[in-house]
Amino acid sequence: MRGFTLIELLVVIALIAILVGILFPVLARTRRHSQKVVCMSNLKQIYGAAKMYCEDHNRRLVPARVWTPGGPTLGITWCVLLQPYMKNEQILTCPLDDRPQMAKNSTDLPHSYGINYGLTFTTGFGADHLARSMSSISRTSDLILFFDMKSEAEAMGSSWIAHRVSRVDFRHADQANFAFLDGHVKSYRPEGVDDTTMWNP
Repeated sequence: MRGFTLIELLVVIALIAILVGILFPVLARTRRHSQKVVCMSNLKQIYGAAKMYCEDHNRRLVPARVWTPGGPTLGITWCVLLQPYMKNEQILTCPLDDRPQMAKNSTDLPHSYGINYGLTFTTGFGADHLARSMSSISRTSDLILFFDMKSEAEAMGSSWIAHRVSRVDFRHADQANFAFLDGHVKSYRPEGVDDTTMWNP
């Protein structure tokens, strides 16, 4: 029985190495794409929870945080307020975020996403609601409600006036996912969201 020669073995090894070199980048891209899809699904589910909250609260958007007088923290964040409307807490975490944050001095849950302060954190402490009513907003398709947020922010969300896009995490191949007020989710590069009209009604 004839065996393989050294040359034949080297050719086979070389071919395997070439195939591995071709397949690894493809597999890596596929994995990154699947993680992005999971993240977008998370944002759609979070939006769905926020919509149900809105319907139960006289069409008022979920506030970034509700102040609790005399409580041990500054208040309860949107992550906690939406829990009764969510199936699980895992949708608050992006698969690419290995350090889900929690807002400082707040009753909060680990999360990878932020909420738009321009719609949900518009008045001072002591108010019953810190968010806008849907009846006061004339457009919905181009207004950001939730977005991929940097772990180091340690906050509930972001304000265009105070932060611009500095708290947005473009972790999906230089893109970030955004959930808009009409429910659709879309990815943008930094230059695509540097626009005040996308943050403020």
